[in-house]
Amino acid sequence: MSEADDLKLLSARYDVLIARQRPHDAVRLLEGQAAHHQDQPLYWAMLGNALNLEEKYAEAEHAARRTVELVPHNSAAQSILLQALIGQRRSEESVELARFVIEQFPEESDGHYWLSRALLLHPKDRQDFIAAYQAARRALSFQADEWTFAQAAQTAALIDEDQEARTLLAAGLAQYPQSRELILLSRHIRGAKKIVGQRQELVSGILRTSPSDGRAEADLATDPVRWVRQHLFYLWYHLLAFTFLAVVPLPAPALMLIALLAGGCHAGLIIQSYRQLDEVLPKGYLREQLTDPVRARNGALAYVASGLLILAGTVSAAVHPAPTLGVGDMLLVVAAGVLAAGLISVERTISRLEASIHPEEHRAEAYRAFRFGDNASSYRRYWLAALAGILLVMITESTGGDATGGAGMLSIGILWSIKTLDLAHLSRAVSGGENPWVRGSARSQETQTKSDLETRFLGARFLLTLLLVSFIICTLGVDLLVGGFIGVP
Repeated sequence: MSEADDLKLLSARYDVLIARQRPHDAVRLLEGQAAHHQDQPLYWAMLGNALNLEEKYAEAEHAARRTVELVPHNSAAQSILLQALIGQRRSEESVELARFVIEQFPEESDGHYWLSRALLLHPKDRQDFIAAYQAARRALSFQADEWTFAQAAQTAALIDEDQEARTLLAAGLAQYPQSRELILLSRHIRGAKKIVGQRQELVSGILRTSPSDGRAEADLATDPVRWVRQHLFYLWYHLLAFTFLAVVPLPAPALMLIALLAGGCHAGLIIQSYRQLDEVLPKGYLREQLTDPVRARNGALAYVASGLLILAGTVSAAVHPAPTLGVGDMLLVVAAGVLAAGLISVERTISRLEASIHPEEHRAEAYRAFRFGDNASSYRRYWLAALAGILLVMITESTGGDATGGAGMLSIGILWSIKTLDLAHLSRAVSGGENPWVRGSARSQETQTKSDLETRFLGARFLLTLLLVSFIICTLGVDLLVGGFIGVP
């Protein structure tokens, strides 16, 4: 058999392994044939691609550079090298190479697609996000496949073009209804649920087809944790709603009825939502995740404990609706602390799961990025809580003050304080150029590239602002809780 025939056979076996999502076996197959194909660009291209799929990017770079040496003006070879550089998060080299590829092949999709990916590695200002979106749209205009649809939708969401992101997601799924990339991306696009439907069933289908798909498994595993987070916030709103009502001079029987009715409605809501989620997840999966000590157990325990404390606190405050400090008010403050701790726990778990799909050497960086949040909507619930605190101040001041209102205000201060201190501790390990606060700011401001010192100042300013908000709300909350009304120390 000639060397050409041998390479064709090797290529056919390689294609079968890649189609079955077995890149590790493909790498072993190719490495065993290295001595016979040292001067064959197809061999090195296959090896580089398989190593990229296995996330061995440094080795993939070596294979890709060998391919480029053999065929220097081949766009496919350049694309394999680009993927290896992006996998190593070498942003400047990736951007430079992608632009070089676009100059050589301006009407081919790959250069624009990888340029979009490279620009998102370490964006310096809003223009990087816009340029990434524009490059993704150009890639899509040349080749409309599931990856270009996904990249265009993702970059649209990053610049807060949510309607455009949903339109691109819908168009992509219309052509590729079983696309793994689009299904897994849908979680990160606001309002995508109406387009995708029961995405848990689709992700479960991906896992049945490919049990070793780490990204799909991590995505599915976040569903129970996100469910806990959602209900922790519902419980928070429950606490705040009661403290709003408590500052209004309602009779004790009315407050008691409201407290018990709210508790019953909340219990009914959690039972209904648990059953709905349990039906779409694999059998027994939800219970398994909620009892897993590494994943959702801590958040679930915090939810149960805070729920019991809030029920006891609201009933006690309803029985004795005095403007001064009571047992019920103290129980509500303790519940707020447990709620805040539970929220931090679930956010850490979600970030660990999201980061687990990245190569091990980049997981710490990915974890910090997820913890800080990738856009303004990451903090929407916290800003709503702060707004509730301001409204409580206004209502409590107009009604003469109430200790239960102080408990509600203090609960918001506790939430912000724990969240801010947690993020301040996390930010110590972040270099200025990679500061996620700057990433968030860059999406909304036409800023110029900042120095390391400037980026650290921007992050510190944001954290100090949050700490100031926390201090003011906590101080007013303690004053009301202890003094019973504003103005009395």
